[in-house]
Order: sequence, then C-alpha cells, then structure tokens
Amino acid sequence: LAQAGATSCLLREAQTSICSAGGAVGSMAMAVAFAAPRGTLLPQQTAPAPGGLAEASAKSLARPSGAPSVGEHVLSKAGMALALGVAAARRRVHRRRAKAARVAQRAEAVAEVASPVREGQRTVGRAAHWVIRTTNLKRTVDFCSDVLSLKVLRHEELEAGCKITCNGAYAKPWSKTMVGFRTEDLGYCLEVTYTYGVESYTEGSGLKHIAVTVADVKAALEAATRLGYAAEGDVVTGPEAYKFRLISQPAGRSERFFYSAVRVKNLAKAEEFYTAIGLKALGLGLVGGPAFLSALGVEEAAVRVMGFGGEEEVPLVLIEDAKSPLFKLQTWEGRNLLSIPTNQLRSAYNTVIEKKPAGGRVLHKLQSEPLNKLLNVPDLEIAVLVAPEGFEVGIVSSESFDPAVKFAYNPEAVIDYAWRENHMATVLEEMAQVEALKKTGS
Repeated sequence: LAQAGATSCLLREAQTSICSAGGAVGSMAMAVAFAAPRGTLLPQQTAPAPGGLAEASAKSLARPSGAPSVGEHVLSKAGMALALGVAAARRRVHRRRAKAARVAQRAEAVAEVASPVREGQRTVGRAAHWVIRTTNLKRTVDFCSDVLSLKVLRHEELEAGCKITCNGAYAKPWSKTMVGFRTEDLGYCLEVTYTYGVESYTEGSGLKHIAVTVADVKAALEAATRLGYAAEGDVVTGPEAYKFRLISQPAGRSERFFYSAVRVKNLAKAEEFYTAIGLKALGLGLVGGPAFLSALGVEEAAVRVMGFGGEEEVPLVLIEDAKSPLFKLQTWEGRNLLSIPTNQLRSAYNTVIEKKPAGGRVLHKLQSEPLNKLLNVPDLEIAVLVAPEGFEVGIVSSESFDPAVKFAYNPEAVIDYAWRENHMATVLEEMAQVEALKKTGS
C-alpha cells in the first residue's frame, strides 16, 4: 500500500511536470508512437518475459546500472500514457472526418445520379446484367480480369439465400460480385454469384455465349490459353464452362459488352414473349450482320436480335435450334436482368399475368423494396418472369435501380479470400450439424 501511494504521488508529479513543460515529453512519445510500426516496442516498453508476469515483475526489481529511476520510469510511462491517449483521440477525429468526407462524396454522387437531366435520359429499357454462377470466386474474378479486362464494381457477402432466388434455389449464405467496365447505371456487367456449400453446377444447353469486345483479340485469347482455358476460334470457355466470344472493340463504342446469345427451340414463341414485355426485333447489323452469321454458322432466318432500341445496347440474340435432341435449362443458366421505366415494367408484368404470352409466366411476383433514404427515389420495383424454354428474366424499375447501383459502386472493394475460406468451414460445419439433427429427429 505504501509503495502504491508513493507511485501515485510520483504519477501526479510526473503529470504536473509534463503539463508545465508544455507537453514536450508527450509530444515526443506521440511522434514515436505514430512513426513506429504496429508491434514495435516504444520507449520504456518491454516485451513480456518468458516466465510470465510474476517472473517479469521479480526481475524488474533489480535495477541495472544506467537504468532509469522509479521516478524517471513513471514519468516516461505517464508521458506515454498521455501521448497514446492524444493519439487515440486524433485517430477518432480522423475517422470522423473521413466518414464525413465519404458521406459528402456519397451525397454528391446521389445529387448527380438523381438529377432531372440524368433521369430524363432513361426513357427506354436496357439490359443491365447477366447472372452467372461460380464455385471458385477467385478463379472467376481472375479470368474476368486477365482475359476480359473486367474490374470488380462491388462485392457483397450475404448471410441468407436470396428471396427471389438470385443465387438459385439455395437457402444458404452467398456472395455476389459485380464485374464490368464502368458503373452499373451506365454499362452492362456480370453478376457472379457464389453459394457457400455448393460444389458444382450442371451445365445447361440454353446459354450459348456472351460476346465481349476487347482491345486485342489475339492477346486476350493467348491470355486465356496461358491460364489453361480452351479457345475455339474467337470463343473462350471460361470457369464453370461459360463461353465468351471475343470481338474487336468497334470504333466510337463505349459499351464493351456486345450481346448475349441463347438457344431456343421455337423462335416464334420466344420472339412473341420478348415483344410482349417491351423488346422489339432489331436489325442483324447490330451484332455484326453476315460476319456474325458466318462466325456462328447459322442461317439468318434462325436468328432474332431483341432489344429496346437504346443507344449502345447489349441485345439478346435468340438462335433457333429446333433439331437439338436435348434442351434443358439449369440453375447454371442464371438470369438476364432488364432495367425498365416503372410504367413500362408494370405494363410488361400485367401482360404476362393476364395473357401469358407464348406460355410465359411469373416466377416471383412484383414487389417493392425500400432503398437508402439519401437517394430520394421511389422504392425499387422488381419481379422475375419466365420466358418460353424456361429462361429467367428479371425486371426492375430503372428510376430506382440505376441510382441505387450508382450509389453502391465500390471499386476499392477488397475480396477477403482468407475470410471466405474460414467462413466456408463454418458454413459446412453448421450444415453438418443440421443434417445430424435431421437424422436423429431432433
């Protein structure tokens, strides 16, 4: 108790000395604290002795020659305590300022995307993205980056399966990674979904390929082969057996995705459905004309190019394959998402409900989702339709969707693959426990 009282007095004296000296000791110690890497021992800071706290305390009783006195040691420790407190306060201020700056940037982005001029530019629908699956996110992201020159636009980890089956009919944790060339409100992209615990997908026969333009087709094909992917002509088979056709970037075109192509058994029915929800048949010249037919080895009568007629559109190409002995769609096929003005979306949805064009139907009913209040936009309206042959078509209200994805843009997102690996182990363990409970009837 006497020693504790003496130490307390010395501490008060030390604090008085630091204050009267204008904080010189604290300033110096704080400078060291800022300069030292994490884990570096600061002045008067010693590593724990191997024998534990008791042994370390016993050894400290013997003061070597030249070692600081108790008063000096307490003075230094008091200075360090004050310095670390000041440093912590400064870090808190820095974090608050950084957060305020981020909020200001977001608000500026919101003001930009919600301006009347931008809203007025979106008077027709557009294809927004195609959903694909992966069992190895890093491999897929690396392929998209190294071969297609795509970049990650945002990445999200979700703890429950998507209620509108974005990741398929799996009630498991999953992630989605948007990859593209520019922000989602302006350009087409891919939504890469990964579901924890799903080890493989069965390849379907409906999705033929997605065409992407690149600066150098030969270099992109060589990059693909170096990574071990097969290339046939200008088509590369990437992760999960998805095929991508590589095309030279046309002069003056900003959009790098060119089209998505699917097989259908009945072209007339497919065209009827897509026309009923607002798309129209566009000219074959939009996808390359005769060169396109030659590259794919198909007749013009077997092809329809469907779109909204917007600028730099990424159309859906329907290719009739009536003689195919096997035509079966799988979860692997994913989903095509269309961003449509609300009035057109409701009209398309009601048409499918009332008329069921060419056998089309609703998979997930029209629903509203509230968005970030900072956006000051209506709730997002979304529904999922099923086209003839079984292709899923998502439709979202563009007045809400486009500002929302612009707001969510996060190119600095870092995918923590180590965390994901640990999370996978946790998910698998929980799944095993659930299965064990089912077997025991608990």
